[in-house]
Amino acid sequence: MCMEYPSVNPKPAPPDFDALATNIYESLHHEESLRGQRFAWMSHWYLYALVLVFLLVVHFVQHSPVGTIGLAMLCVPLALNAYVSRAVKIRQPLPWLPYVYTLTDLTFLTLYNALDTYFNSALTPVTTATLLIYPIILFMAALRHDRKLIILATAYCVLAMNTLFVIAYPYFDPNVAPKLVCGNIECQVYRTGYIILFGGLLLIFPATLSRLLGNQKKLFEQSLEHYSLAHHDTLTGLANRRLFLKFLDKILPLAKRHHHQFAILYLDLDGFKAINDTFGHEAGDQVLCEVASRLQGVVRDSDLVARFGGDEFVVIAQKVEGRAGAEMVSQRILDAIHIPMRLHDRQVFIGTSIGIALFPDDSDNADRLLQLADEALYLVKRSGKDGSSFSEATA
Repeated sequence: MCMEYPSVNPKPAPPDFDALATNIYESLHHEESLRGQRFAWMSHWYLYALVLVFLLVVHFVQHSPVGTIGLAMLCVPLALNAYVSRAVKIRQPLPWLPYVYTLTDLTFLTLYNALDTYFNSALTPVTTATLLIYPIILFMAALRHDRKLIILATAYCVLAMNTLFVIAYPYFDPNVAPKLVCGNIECQVYRTGYIILFGGLLLIFPATLSRLLGNQKKLFEQSLEHYSLAHHDTLTGLANRRLFLKFLDKILPLAKRHHHQFAILYLDLDGFKAINDTFGHEAGDQVLCEVASRLQGVVRDSDLVARFGGDEFVVIAQKVEGRAGAEMVSQRILDAIHIPMRLHDRQVFIGTSIGIALFPDDSDNADRLLQLADEALYLVKRSGKDGSSFSEATA
């Protein structure tokens, strides 16, 4: 465990990977909801187009008032879909939309069947092909992965079909109905049972999606953990050499393109071995943790602090103003490290030697910059320690 010491301008805590994984899980749900909303919007345009063609045929070819009234009723769902278009375009979630879509579709279908029953045949509730649309609407509701919506839609279908059947049943043609296998109460019970069974099977959809997203969340958490172990120092939580080199390779071409300067500061603690020998390795680890915290406290969010091993740290300070800017960063680091620490009720003091290499003044090559910073570090070590210096060699 790392002991806590007063740090200089402490930076925010590192990202909480568990919270990040949870956010990813919620993001997946959000994206799936938006995708479902867009799919429902598009499919309803196709559906309403087919209904429009059908109603036009009924109106102009069959000259039935069912087509005329149906065209008037169709204006409502068309207006709804037009209203939803803007939300789809700006990716705005509408939580109420699946319920409104489903209830609108079922109501339109039921009213149309009621009109057909009234104007054409009392046997419509058991003979019309539009009965097949009820399961289609249920299936579209299931695509939203909402168990409540599936249950509501199933109950609505059962209520609508049976209400229409009960109203029309007394008016069935006694000469025709007995000859139809679908024209009796028993078959209506079968139809009702099929709808309930179909709706029950659709309830598997939300559970399946939740299970899949849950598995993705676990995989993501494992990936985060593996990435953290592979790219961060296990003691201090700082970047390790691998992540440092990746970061350096990333910012180097950007600095070249935008003509920015950055500095590499290579640190080695002075007096750390004596602390290890006097207080033990556990105390040494506590000192390393505090040094890491102080380094993070004096650099900017755009900079990177890495531990290369032992008591060696490396800092990348971006967009510095020449050598004076790099020296200013090194002085802030020296001031932070010089603040005394308390170990076993005793104050201890450590220093640090810092070697500096500046891009592009010293070199425009990543490996060469790191080498020059390392060489500059040993110049400080040989000249008395606890200070900073640039390398005497240049690119």
